[in-house]
Amino acid sequence: MCDFPGEGAGLDSFGSGRAARVCVCRDNPSAIGAPLALFIMGGPSRLLKVVFDAPAVLYRIGLGWLLGKRIVAVTHRGRKTGQLRETVLEVLLFDPDHKESVVVSAYGTGADWYRNLLVHPALRVRTGRMDYVPEQRFLTAEETREAAIEFSSRHPWEARLVPRVLPAIGAAVPKHSDSDPVDLLASLPMVAFRPQT
Repeated sequence: MCDFPGEGAGLDSFGSGRAARVCVCRDNPSAIGAPLALFIMGGPSRLLKVVFDAPAVLYRIGLGWLLGKRIVAVTHRGRKTGQLRETVLEVLLFDPDHKESVVVSAYGTGADWYRNLLVHPALRVRTGRMDYVPEQRFLTAEETREAAIEFSSRHPWEARLVPRVLPAIGAAVPKHSDSDPVDLLASLPMVAFRPQT
């Protein structure tokens, strides 16, 4: 299911079909694009649809590896239906030593994919050329803050966009906390995936 408010939206904003939806969630603070593209593409909604759909489409046609380790496709089971779901998320941090990907839920604990993982652990993760059965863990508040600090130091340009982009996409961020990207990111739940040992 999709992380957008309301019901999931298949591959047209993010997954279609009943049995296994592919969904690109708006947990992608770096995905908001150029003003020229807005003009050419016919407005923000059309541009955002193309931007958010692109990773899901690439994974669906077997080319998700082109996105490297900054994007993951997480296969999980729906908490109510039991049906398989696949959600495509941006990776906040990737640890090459442990092959661990950390993702953030921009819509907080209410995101469908996050709620599904609370009930049923992830079944499969694909990122770069890696495809594995994951161990998943929900980061503590301290680990979440450390991840936010590390993201901000590794990706300063993207970190500067966080205070603008997260509220613009309706993320679950505290009101009036629009200045510090670390505080904004640290206020959101994060999940880490790594290959089972």
